[in-house]
Amino acid sequence: DLRYRYPSATWLDRRASRLDISINNQYLRTLPLAGAAWWKALIGGQDGASSSQARAKVELPNYNLFGQNELIFDYNLILGTKKKCEGTLPENVHVAIDPDSAIDLTHAYHAQRMPSLATFANAGYPFTISPDLAETVVVVPASPDLGIVEAFLAMMGRFGDSTGAATTGVTVTQASDGDRLEGHDVLVIGIPRTAGATALFAGAPVRIENGRLRVVERNPIERVFGLISPYGASDVGETNAFLTTAERFDGFVSFRSPFDAARTVVAVMSTNTADLPELVQGLAEQRINAQVQGDLSVTNGEGMRSFAVGQTYWSGSLPVWMRIGWWFSERPLLMALSGLLIALLLAGPLYLLLVRQQRRRLGSEDAA
Repeated sequence: DLRYRYPSATWLDRRASRLDISINNQYLRTLPLAGAAWWKALIGGQDGASSSQARAKVELPNYNLFGQNELIFDYNLILGTKKKCEGTLPENVHVAIDPDSAIDLTHAYHAQRMPSLATFANAGYPFTISPDLAETVVVVPASPDLGIVEAFLAMMGRFGDSTGAATTGVTVTQASDGDRLEGHDVLVIGIPRTAGATALFAGAPVRIENGRLRVVERNPIERVFGLISPYGASDVGETNAFLTTAERFDGFVSFRSPFDAARTVVAVMSTNTADLPELVQGLAEQRINAQVQGDLSVTNGEGMRSFAVGQTYWSGSLPVWMRIGWWFSERPLLMALSGLLIALLLAGPLYLLLVRQQRRRLGSEDAA
């Protein structure tokens, strides 16, 4: 719901002037600058400096909305009469987007398939659901060093930048027991050895084995469901080979909290805590940020390599029909087979009906 203001003057070419709107470098719409209402001229409203206000409804396409967005309003003011030595706009010309403009997201669905390190890297989800991080607990080692403290402050800065609010409601603790973490999303900052030794990692898709991080093997039931899952192609052996050959671990791990099924754990870990700040600050680079996906993302020297090795779950709520549509959208083969099955089910009765009508018609012609 946009309300915008622009000059109302005789020098402005109202037909040629316009307001162009774009979001994330994608053009949306052009709005006219129609000038002042006719009745203002009758009452003398055009004397001196004056402005006009207009209102418009602009739809923001959901496919182009991300965690960080840039909405651009580009005024193009054209002179109506270009006399000699008057080819530029007058001084002190002002345009504005009025503060009572609003972006309406009330009818949006609030749901996300988790874990999703991509949404964490982009917008700090799920921690930034509460702008001041009142529903977040940060777990750090008993004696955090400078690297951990710096990484913690850098992460809080990213969250604050995403929400526009200070992270004054966050809870920082050294304990990882269920009483403290139940009902909260959990952010772990530390080294793999200390983080993996707690009960918090009991349901994690990775574990500490011989001082190295390894992916937990799936049980037979999980393997069967993985065959029709969009994440079923994740090769646990390949992931373990990558983790084993790496001399160190720097990356992110996400999984469902063992203390609250509706909550998520994200662990920011590095074998050398001095590298933690660089790991967090790397999320500000567009190339690195785009590579952080799935539930396990590890540095590989050139950037990040991501995997999806754990079980997924829904955070939030969606209508049943939309969940079914989402489920099929990630399984194109099953969607094609379902479409073929529906076509057969519809074609069968229709074929029998047409055959029956043909027999009646042929029978009536024979009788005639």
